[in-house]
Amino acid sequence: MSAGRLYTPLTKNDLEELRRLALREHEDFFRRNPHLTRTYHNSLVGICLCQGAASHYLNPNVGIKDFDIWHFYIESNITKFPYRAHKRYVNGYKDKPIDFLKRAIPKEICDSCSNDPKQTITKYLLEKDTNTKRLLLKKAVIGLYPDEIFDEILWRGEV
Repeated sequence: MSAGRLYTPLTKNDLEELRRLALREHEDFFRRNPHLTRTYHNSLVGICLCQGAASHYLNPNVGIKDFDIWHFYIESNITKFPYRAHKRYVNGYKDKPIDFLKRAIPKEICDSCSNDPKQTITKYLLEKDTNTKRLLLKKAVIGLYPDEIFDEILWRGEV
């Protein structure tokens, strides 16, 4: 693994590959956590490239030390989603680690957004005052999945 930052610009092809890896991690997560499959497997709202790598996509001068990819699910009142669901792949992509992180969005936020993943994720980040929100809103948020948000800037942050 390279210790320095990656300054090569990211392309839509890179986003497609990151989406493929993220969807594979979605499936792997439920293989590792079969007790959550029934409640959460089909409740995926969206997947986003976040933080430094997302800002780098908008401005290649930022550089990438790792890839942060977030999966957002609809929260269930039956089964709690693991608060700090996280998986790191050290040599994930372009010799940089990938951190896959997951959060459940409160159902009332999801219900208020008419199944619009961009609106749901953005509303969650703007309404919920959490450390996650503050961290994610400092940098860009770029949609990876579903197709309707692919390559969309959900949040620009400080590029």
